[in-house]
Amino acid sequence: MKNLSFDIEKVRQGDWASFHRLFKVLYPRLITLASRFVDECTAEDLVQNVFLFYWERKETIDINDIKSFLYKCTQNSCLDHLKHQMVVEEYERKVRIGEARLLWMEEHSDENEVMKSVINQDLQDIINESIDKLSPKCAKVFRLCYFEDMSHKAIADTMGLSTRTVEWHIRQAIIFLRKDLHRLFILILCFSTYK
Repeated sequence: MKNLSFDIEKVRQGDWASFHRLFKVLYPRLITLASRFVDECTAEDLVQNVFLFYWERKETIDINDIKSFLYKCTQNSCLDHLKHQMVVEEYERKVRIGEARLLWMEEHSDENEVMKSVINQDLQDIINESIDKLSPKCAKVFRLCYFEDMSHKAIADTMGLSTRTVEWHIRQAIIFLRKDLHRLFILILCFSTYK
């Protein structure tokens, strides 16, 4: 290991034999480190990727202690791998829950339709109460746009307004409704993620 700093200079210059010596010296140690976090097969893949990462950036990576650098890279790779696995497992868990919900809904479709219509009516009432808080003109523009599916130009023609004024009313309505219906969005989020 005493000649390692000299070898590193050669590695930086692209000397494959020096890189191979570096690999032979540190690979087993890095595998031991990685195996504390992940299985042996994954450890081998991650350590090989760390060496590949270093080789591809050897001219730009300016380090004093190659051993510490490769150890840190290996540890970070293992932690990133574990985080990724947690995300994958959480996604798979949510898919399983979603599939179970769909199955339950299919089996209880009559009950589900009644429940859905009650919830939808309640949501519609809350949304209408919030829209009623807008100025009459703003509320009418919003309803024509979102409930009647009219274009901005058609609304402008119907109400004797400019298209720009219609756009302004819609923008103001959306800003207000986002704030006013914040509690509703939280409620929907709670029910949609309820386990």
